[in-house]
Amino acid sequence: MILVVDDHAETRKPLVRLLQVEGYTAVGAANAFEALGAAQNSSFDLILLDVMIPPMDGLTFLMRLREDPRGREVPVVVVSGLSDAQTIARARELGVREHLVKTQFSSEQLLDAVRRNIRKPPV
Repeated sequence: MILVVDDHAETRKPLVRLLQVEGYTAVGAANAFEALGAAQNSSFDLILLDVMIPPMDGLTFLMRLREDPRGREVPVVVVSGLSDAQTIARARELGVREHLVKTQFSSEQLLDAVRRNIRKPPV
């Protein structure tokens, strides 16, 4: 199962739908608190994470996720408008595998990143 964490429904919902059309089980979370709750109640094979998700930013969410033994090994791909070197470096320190910049990737590029990083292929 894939968790898409983005506070903007116009981004989150199409990503969830794209993944579902491709055969993945995908759900969305509108903020980090929803995402943490989902991560405590379900096992995810991949998380697509926006960095700017108020009130708790994506990197803080990721630090909290990594504190939980179930969240330490979950692959994470950042999908964010932030692309500065400091954000990318900090995300990498927290185990982020890839960083896609919003509006600068195609659906196929996103799906390629999912395929490279997911622990389980679609059913």
